[in-house]
Order: sequence, then structure tokens, then C-alpha cells
Amino acid sequence: MKRRMMLLISLFLFLPGFFPPPVSSDENRALNFTLSNGMKVILKENHANPMIASLVYVNAGSKYETDYNNGITHLLEHLLFDGTKRRTREQITEGIKSKGGYINAFTSKELTCYIVLLPSEFIEYGMDIQSDMLFHSIFPDSELAKERKVVIEEIKKDQDNISYQVEKFFDSQVYRGTPYARPVIGYQNIIATLSKEQIKDYYSTYYKPNNMIAMLIGDFEPEKMLELLEIYFGEIPPRPLPEPDKIESFPLVEKRIRYKEEKTDNAYLSLSFEAPHFTDPDFFPFDILTHYLNSEEISPIYKAILKGENPLALEFSADLEIKKEFSRLNFHLTTDSPEKVQKILKTIEDCLKKLDENTPTQEDLDRIVTSKKTKEYYIEEKLHHYPMYKASMIVNCGIEFLESYLDQLELVTPKSVRRVAEKYLSEPTYLATVVVPKKPKEEKQKEKSKSHYHKEILKNGLTVIIKENPYSEVLGINILGKNRSAFEPEGKTGITDLLNRVLLKGTEQRSGEKLVQDKERIGAEITLVDNPYIPYDDLYTTPRFSFIKFQTIDEFAEQGIELLADMIRNPALPEQQIENSKMEMIGLIKREEGNTYKSAKKLFYSELFGDHPYGKNIMGTPQTLASLTRDDLVEFHLKFYSPENMIMTIATSIDTEEILDLIKQYFGDMPKAGITFSGIPVPEQITAPKKSEKPMEKEQVYIYLGGLLPGINDTDAPALKVMNSILSSRLGQNLREKMGLAYSVGSGVSFDRDFGWYAASIGTSPKNYDQALSGIFNELKQIKNTLAKEEELEKAKNSIWGNLLFYRLTRINQAFWMGVNEFSGAGYDYDQNLIDMIQPVTREDVKRVAGKYLDTKNYVLAVVGKK
Repeated sequence: MKRRMMLLISLFLFLPGFFPPPVSSDENRALNFTLSNGMKVILKENHANPMIASLVYVNAGSKYETDYNNGITHLLEHLLFDGTKRRTREQITEGIKSKGGYINAFTSKELTCYIVLLPSEFIEYGMDIQSDMLFHSIFPDSELAKERKVVIEEIKKDQDNISYQVEKFFDSQVYRGTPYARPVIGYQNIIATLSKEQIKDYYSTYYKPNNMIAMLIGDFEPEKMLELLEIYFGEIPPRPLPEPDKIESFPLVEKRIRYKEEKTDNAYLSLSFEAPHFTDPDFFPFDILTHYLNSEEISPIYKAILKGENPLALEFSADLEIKKEFSRLNFHLTTDSPEKVQKILKTIEDCLKKLDENTPTQEDLDRIVTSKKTKEYYIEEKLHHYPMYKASMIVNCGIEFLESYLDQLELVTPKSVRRVAEKYLSEPTYLATVVVPKKPKEEKQKEKSKSHYHKEILKNGLTVIIKENPYSEVLGINILGKNRSAFEPEGKTGITDLLNRVLLKGTEQRSGEKLVQDKERIGAEITLVDNPYIPYDDLYTTPRFSFIKFQTIDEFAEQGIELLADMIRNPALPEQQIENSKMEMIGLIKREEGNTYKSAKKLFYSELFGDHPYGKNIMGTPQTLASLTRDDLVEFHLKFYSPENMIMTIATSIDTEEILDLIKQYFGDMPKAGITFSGIPVPEQITAPKKSEKPMEKEQVYIYLGGLLPGINDTDAPALKVMNSILSSRLGQNLREKMGLAYSVGSGVSFDRDFGWYAASIGTSPKNYDQALSGIFNELKQIKNTLAKEEELEKAKNSIWGNLLFYRLTRINQAFWMGVNEFSGAGYDYDQNLIDMIQPVTREDVKRVAGKYLDTKNYVLAVVGKK
């Protein structure tokens, strides 16, 4: 490695425009440079997968706007996809997709980030497009009109989102008087009236190479990558930048509370405290203190407000927000009653005043640092996610700070944490925002991996599948519980979801606190439900099966497997935690009832499947949840998570025999439950239109339209996948990009063992309902009646390949999808064979299966919202 680094440094010395960094002996450290035009470059090698992510951060965000052009940065982000001097919109987005890639962007308060993720062989193609977008966009008038409509639809969508409203109110109050108070997305009236000249002026002001940072991470050699950067970015001339507005750190001299009413059932409380700047020596002890306060099992605040028979809050989190100019410690809580807010505030103040007597031990610090370290391994597997998650820190603090971050955390001592706790929080001063329910009116509311696979069914019936390859230090294990909704007893829907939530609350040998401590000691992460607060994060939740996703690093394999086995085999299922989880689920159900997307999806499944198990509500209802007892959970657990009903899939670099021995040691003597299951019936065919509507007073109406398909092993399944990729692309291009009808639109196909289904969906304004629905039908008829273009066919196949790589970047997702494919009857190695299965698909095949299965006379239509 030392010789290689010397060669690199020699090369850099002879490359004009590059300033060589210090030599580092750590292969995982990023290399950073500055091009001759002032553009900063960060290179981070990761050879685990044959893909490269290229991200460019522009110092442009709502922070750099005014009250009169607020939202212009986000609108500009959309416009950069709409054409350059050399490329049309289709050539940009569809060009990347045709190479099996991913292209996207996001805007925050401090920056705009443009992302390209591609197989390594196509990265030069992606960088060419990225550079073209950043420096040569032209903003056609027709595209500007369309993007205004798309962004306004996005604003309306956020207006229906209580989490967004809570965040927007919090920022407006806590950062009042600074640019950080402005919402990133802006306001409808501003977006509708921004002139093209204003947009072009903003673009020419901030989109300069000396105002950008490029970060590339993935499977490349630095020498070659530097050459490409010089070609595609280094030749753009720099320009003077405007003097940034000076933002002063503003002290909080007194306690202040601000209230706002919104349409919600719960109350949302947020608090902001002063915290040390990232350059302050107090920062790292304070950062550790924040993680301690955010720990579910050891945080004194968490214990005081979420534990016991009558918890004050439903949720609590603590985070340290790092700005370039200042830092803030923020608490966010949800409670079921506004009347509890004052007591919560008093309880938090009491806890903070006693923090110097109740700070973390050295063992706690070790667990926190280990957890942070292992998260770095996990996130580095997601090539495009790593620089996305680190964007704010890179732009605000610099790559040097990021690279030394974990080393600095290791130097923190319990004594230094006690010192900063006393210094900053012993006499807490804060600004709090409270969002409460509105009062009633009368009161005033492509490449196969070189991996080794092994499948074995243990004597007790447990199916174990292992994928072994040397490309990562992460150990990913997924446990799939078969036939989720079909297994649930009549009148007890939601019991699986409830059980999964309570599994994390302790075992017969470990208290809930001990379970979390042991988990953190090895940096493990366990996921049993999708995150309900991330839009569209319901990819893994299905009536077909449940999941338990567990990851640690290979170093802690035995400790991790023992912990997982204890959790699954010996759950304590504490009565109080069952009741708390019921309350949490009921709150989520009520929240989803006001979400047009969630409600439309549920309504569609209910109409498509009827009394079939897949028509059940996955989380149950408030009534079914209320009826569940601990005895119900104990009985259900013994059967549902019995070895015969589980598929365990593992992705690791550990030798197959070694990992299999560990599985047999901790799971091999697990007793059978003697269950029998007759299988999932095929749903009844649709012989007439089935339409269902749910009125809802919202800014958007959501539409789901679809029908049934054959099973995953049917000879038409590969062609149906290709057909859907073309259809979904056309829906996006025509209904969103050309007509500006929606922020979210597309189609999807799902396959079970003996049947499948498809759905096209769109969220749009009520006034666009008829146009959106007819647009979907039109696209269905087009693909049924006319041959797709050759380039569409090639792009669809590459897109399927790219998506396959995208969703299997991490070890834990590789394990998850192996289990799903095995359960579906396609076999754990289905992903390995899929590319070969779709390559022979022709344009004629696409037209044939579309005509055979996309029935525009007999279908299911679910509509939620106001038409």
C-alpha cells in the first residue's frame, strides 16, 4: 500500500491543477483535492460492488435565497433534468437508465446534491451527463411550466403531511431571523411567479465549479478517476462568488414556547438547546451525550417519559444539528394529549438538571462508539447513500472533520461528558414549539456476483441459506416468517406486527435495557417493521410474510447470532410493552387513515383480494389490536416463529461451514410446532370493473388501478417485468414530465408462487383527476396495441438489471431478497438467473403479455381523496 500511495502522489504532482493531500496509511480514508478552477474533489474507493456513485454538492439551498425567491433552489434542481444544449430531458434521465443506472437529486437548506449511480463501466457516461446538466442547462419554456406544476403538487403533498408541518413550524421559530427559517420547498405563490430571468440569474450565480464539491465513491482507480474529473469538470472556468450573508449564532436567553394548531390527533413537542460549535473542544463529548440521551434503554429522559404504566409520550428522539455557524441540540416528542405537554417539559428539565449525576459510564461510551463505527460499515455499502447522509457534514464541516470524527469520539471520557452536561444543560434554556390538534369550530383542530451459496434444511425444519463472498465485513441475516396474513387467526389481524414490535423489548434472560446494551455492544441493527415516517418506505411490508433483518459485522458473528436466537426463541413479551406497542400501532393506523397514498393502497388491496388473506389490513384495526392479549401473542409466537415456518438467509464473508455450525448451535435444537398449512389460494379472477372510492378532504387525490397476473414461475413472468418497466417509464415521462400532473406516478408488478398482480398509481390534484385516470388508461392501451421501441426494450432490461444491483447493494438486503425469492417458489438464486431470463424478451413478447393481462374492461380501481 505504501508503494502504491507514493506512485499516486507522484502522479498528482505532475497533474496540473491538483494539490496533493497528505499521505495516509489508512486505505479507507478519502483522498481530497482541489482542481485548478477551485472545484473540490473527494475520492473514496470501495471495490465491494462493480458500481460507482458520483455526487456533486452545490453550495446552493434555501440558506442562499431571499424571502422573495424562497424555493428557487429546489425548483432549479427539477429544471436541471429538463435539457441542456446537447441533450433533451429524455436523453438525460432515460440515458442513465439505459445503462442500468440511477439519477436523482435533492435540495436542503445548505446545499443541492446531484447523484448518479452507475455500473463502473458506464461512469464516464454518467459524469458527462452530470457535468452537462450542472453547467449547460437551458430551461425550455415548456419544461419550466411543467416543473412549476410538479413542484406545486409536491408542496400540496407536504401540506397533507403532519411531520412536514411540525418541522416547518419548528424551523420558522427556532431559526427566526436567519435563512435557516425558510422552508426548502418554498411556497406556491412564489413558485408560480418566479420569472425565467430570476431562475437563470440564480443559476449563473451559484452553479460554478468553485462553488461545488464532487464526491465519488465506488469501484475505481483514483488515477483514472482524476483524469475523468479533469475532462468533465476541470475545464469549466471559475467565476466570482457573492459575499455570503453573515449568520450570527444567537443565544437562547430565556425559555420560550410557541403553539400552533394543525389537523392532527396527537400533539408534537420540539425543543432546541444551545450546543457547542463543531470546532469547539466540547463538541465531541456533547455529541456522545446526545447519543446517550437518544438511547432507548439508558437515556434518563427516555425512561422518565416513555416507561411505566402511563407514559407521558409516545415517541422521543434527540439529535445534534450541525450548522456551519452554530450547533443545536434538538428534542422531538409525540404525545397523545396536549394536556401532557407541560408535565413533559417539567420532567425533561428535571432530568437535565440531574445529568451530571447520571451520565454515561465507560461501558456506555464504548457501546455508543461501537454503534457509530458499525453504522459506518453499513452505510458504506450503500454507495450513493454514504455521501448523501454525510452531505451536510461534508459541506458544513469539511471532509477532514468527517474523516477524524470517529477517532475524536474514541477520545471522549465519562468525565468530559459530565463536564459538558453541567456546562450546557444544568440550567436548561430552550425554545419549544408545540403543534396541537385543531379545536372543533364551536371551540375554535447486470453482473452475477462471484459468490458461493449453500442451502440446508435442518432436522427441525428450519430452512437455512448462506451466501458467502469476501466483499464486505458486514454480516446480514434475515428471518422470514411465512404466510403472514394467512397465518393470523380470525379476528386477530395485526398480531404479527404487534409481536415483531414487542420482540425487541426483552427476553427471558435479558431485560429490554440489557438487550439494547448487548445489541449496541456489537453495533448490531435490528429491523422488524418499515419506518412509517419515511414516505413510501413500505417496500418490505407485505401480507405475504414478516421479516427480521439483523446485521452486525463478521467480528461479532457468534455474539450476534446468540442474541438473535435469544430474542426469537425466548421473548419476554412484557404486558406493559404490549400495551404500549398497541397504542403506538393505533396511532399509526389513525395517521395512515389521513394519508391518501396509504389509504388508496389499502383500499386497492382490499378490493383486489376481497376475503383472500392478502386483502387483510397488515397492521390490523384498533378493534382487533385492542382484543389481543399476552396469551394470544405467546401462542401465536410459538407457531409463527417455529422452525418449520421460517426461512433464514445469511450473507457473509465467513466460511459457510463455520456460519452453519453457529446456526445449528443456537437454532438447531429449536423444537418443532407441528404446524400444517394448506397453502395460499389463488384469488378469484376479475370479471367486471371493481371500483371503490373513499372521500377525503385533502389537497391530493390518489388513484390505484390494476389486476391479477400469473405466478412467478410462469413463462410470461419475465416479459411482464419488462413490460412493466416500459409502462412505468412511460407513465412518468408522459403524466409527470410532459403533463405535470403528479409528483409520484408509476406502475409495479408483484409475483407470488401461483399468482401475481400489477398496479398503476398516481397522486394528483382533484382538478386533474379525470385527466390522470384517462392518462393511465391511455398508456395501458398504447402498450397493449403498439410495439415498444427497441431503445425502450433495451432501457427496460438495463433498468431491471440496475434496480437489481441497487436493491442488493447491502448484505442485509441480499439476505432479505434471497429469502423472499425462496419463499416465492423461484429459488434463492432467482436474482442470479433473472438477467438471463429477461434477455430473450422481445417487443412482440411485451405487446403479447400486455394484451393478455392488462384488461382495460375488467380491473380494480381504488380512489382516495376528493375528485
